[in-house]
Amino acid sequence: LRKLGFRVQGFERQERLGGVWRENAYPGAAVDSLFPFYQFYDAELLQDWEWVEQFPTRAEMLRYFDHVDKRWEISASFEFGVSVSAARYSETTQRWTVSLEDGRRAEARWFIPAVGFSSVLNIPRIPGMSRFRGPIYHTAKWPHDAVSMRGKRVAVIGTGPSGVQIIQSVGKIAKAMTIFQQSPCLTLRKYGSPSQTATALCMRPDDHREALRLGLQTSNGFGYVPRDQDTLDVPIEERNHFYQQRYLAGGWAFWMAGFRDLCQNIQANRDAYDFWARRTRARISDVAKRELLVPQIPSFAFGIKRPCLEEDLYEVMDQPHVKVIDISNQQIELITETGIRVHGQTVECEVIILATGFGDEASGLRSLHIRGRNGIRLEDAWSDGVESHLGMAIHSFPNMVILYGPQCPTLLVNSPAVITVQVEWLCEIIARCQQAGICQLEATSKSHCQWERKMSLLWDKTLYHTHARKSKKTAEANKEEKT
Repeated sequence: LRKLGFRVQGFERQERLGGVWRENAYPGAAVDSLFPFYQFYDAELLQDWEWVEQFPTRAEMLRYFDHVDKRWEISASFEFGVSVSAARYSETTQRWTVSLEDGRRAEARWFIPAVGFSSVLNIPRIPGMSRFRGPIYHTAKWPHDAVSMRGKRVAVIGTGPSGVQIIQSVGKIAKAMTIFQQSPCLTLRKYGSPSQTATALCMRPDDHREALRLGLQTSNGFGYVPRDQDTLDVPIEERNHFYQQRYLAGGWAFWMAGFRDLCQNIQANRDAYDFWARRTRARISDVAKRELLVPQIPSFAFGIKRPCLEEDLYEVMDQPHVKVIDISNQQIELITETGIRVHGQTVECEVIILATGFGDEASGLRSLHIRGRNGIRLEDAWSDGVESHLGMAIHSFPNMVILYGPQCPTLLVNSPAVITVQVEWLCEIIARCQQAGICQLEATSKSHCQWERKMSLLWDKTLYHTHARKSKKTAEANKEEKT
């Protein structure tokens, strides 16, 4: 935008650049995206930067953001350590007024919320949390003075991406670890072979550019292309050989470069799950844990939730000092001064880790208290569900363009690729308005319907809606139980 001649003023609640990588300082935090796709798509940034890890840790990501800042001079256009408390559009001035928590205000023609979906923590409402004598840490707000986990009795609530990384790192040094599992996490091998890692880290800038270019041409942004065959059309011996190749390749090859009907046909999906389950169950000697972690019948279709990448997760959870408790049918009752009460018994612990992730994809936008035309609140505009055009523009909210928000590809694809495409579109549309003297740009309600229809046509052809229905039923059941 600055190159196009626009004046840009950004506000960031943290003290420096880094986003989720600044706050997610928990042990083991690292990228779980395929190398080299988790980076900004700008050739200039490759001139004097060299990745040293195939799956960069938080420390390397923060160094990368410092490098990007030096190249792009982002900090020059930002105020740090300040939060937005509200934003309102004026039809009279045709401008947005952004209110800051310190009482100041800023005005602009264009308003670009870029809060993503990882800015509002999902903190479970468990009775008695304030009574616990030890520390309670959320993985996305990990304090820099956190106590050492070595020799401690640790409880982990949640088995998503951060939970997997926490379990692998803390589980090796804790005296005892208890994992509270809502549903089994479906994981894939993080690494392929050592030679693959060496080859990846030896990539030259030109190789990076070509990989990123090819990534943008695929639906997932990672360069993965599914096999152009339906699963059950292939003989079982050939299928298993193909599964084995994809499984050993590491990363998301088994998921994104498998058969084309993996997430469309339930029989095909179950076939892939059964192969994965056989390989994974063989790594767990404890029979009871094996059934909890890798059930014979999956809780949901394989791949409709982003698989976590792991190195030795099941070996760690198979250790005798690690306990797994199923809370899918009976939730945690309360937290006492010394532990967690569940199934009528108290699990003693000294530290509780909430690996419970973030709110829904719209929670970050709702937290900004946005008001559009005629003072309509975003919460009211979305009272019956999220509506948008392309996941970027909303009727009754002129000159507001959203980046990486609801109704756009997020967890199931490569986020830098999505943001690259969105920013290119944003810059082009704003520049065109400037050149044509257009003061207001607003999505129509008709465009909402068209986008919704297009998404629904694709959605209904897949297995994703099966998990959505199950999640809704679970949420309603939990709500009734609390009531």
